[in-house]
Amino acid sequence: MRMEYNHMDELGFSEDRQMLCTVQGFLSSANAMKRMCDRFIRGGARIYDSLMAFDNIMSFGLGRDDRKSGDAFRTLVPMLKAAGVTDSSVYDHFVGDMKLMPNSDVIRYLSGMMTVQPVSEAYEHHSMALCEAVGLPADSIRCTEVSFDELDISKQDGKRFREFATEIAKMDVPKISSNDDAQFLGHKDQMILETIDGIIEKIGVTDFFYQIDEMTPLGGNEKAVMLMELGRGTNVDMDCTAYVGCNGTDYPAMDIVRDNEGLAISFNGDEYAVKGSNVAVMSPNPLAAAVLISEFYAGGLERVLSLIESWDREKLSKRDNSDRHLMNAMLKAFPSKLPEVVAVNEDNIDAVIKESERFRRKLTV
Repeated sequence: MRMEYNHMDELGFSEDRQMLCTVQGFLSSANAMKRMCDRFIRGGARIYDSLMAFDNIMSFGLGRDDRKSGDAFRTLVPMLKAAGVTDSSVYDHFVGDMKLMPNSDVIRYLSGMMTVQPVSEAYEHHSMALCEAVGLPADSIRCTEVSFDELDISKQDGKRFREFATEIAKMDVPKISSNDDAQFLGHKDQMILETIDGIIEKIGVTDFFYQIDEMTPLGGNEKAVMLMELGRGTNVDMDCTAYVGCNGTDYPAMDIVRDNEGLAISFNGDEYAVKGSNVAVMSPNPLAAAVLISEFYAGGLERVLSLIESWDREKLSKRDNSDRHLMNAMLKAFPSKLPEVVAVNEDNIDAVIKESERFRRKLTV
């Protein structure tokens, strides 16, 4: 599917809405960073999962102010540097490992109707490779900036970081369990969190860490700030803003959009993304979300919710929607079963979280 023309110009629409969208999980595989870590660090996939879980538990579960979603991308830098990565080796990996979502070129189509800002917690090397693959301008994605080539590491620090990586890789991924709707940490998970916390503390006093102390991963707080900055720059209110997210780094921004009656879409989201959303989409490609965003452009959140009530092939094929071309593209891409689209509320959120996480695991295996 190629969508290059700007149909909104033809219809006389003005650019009075905006959207931010996650990159990993929406345009490319959600596991891009995880696979990169596994490529260069022994046990890297487990380390990645553990550090991401640590961030979410500390930030959202325990409410610790000194740790936020996305900080894992700074913690991983010493371990990657100790494994011998360079800027070119990381970039080359992402180029060769790039797994685009089907119809990811729809991002250019959406850019023709409103201000679109792709955001990514992943390193800039991934964003550069993705821009080339999708055909976006090289600097169009806001991401986590780091240069491995500019970092110096001593043999002593390198040895310690490799030992830390091995220690984390041997542990289970920590999690918050649920018991009769009450969340709690089991003793084993408490011990895992304390161990990871201690390792992060030890990394923080090394000579190497001072080189990355001011590095700012594009995590949850940063995405929320970026959301507010975009609104000030475009003079577009939050109720005219759409945000597509898929994990805990997107939650703070999604929460703001949802609370201000904008469109907050969880796209194959984890628990935190669903909690920050008012609409959940479970789909192997972004076309369904694009259809919802097009409706949002035309008539706001109420029009999106009305469309969801008619989420049936026969009804959608006859419905007078805002963008027949985009709707037909989605119907063609899903000839038998449509993607699941749900309006999220207090009554169904637990069920939606369960289904979204199930679909997410199936899609990212």
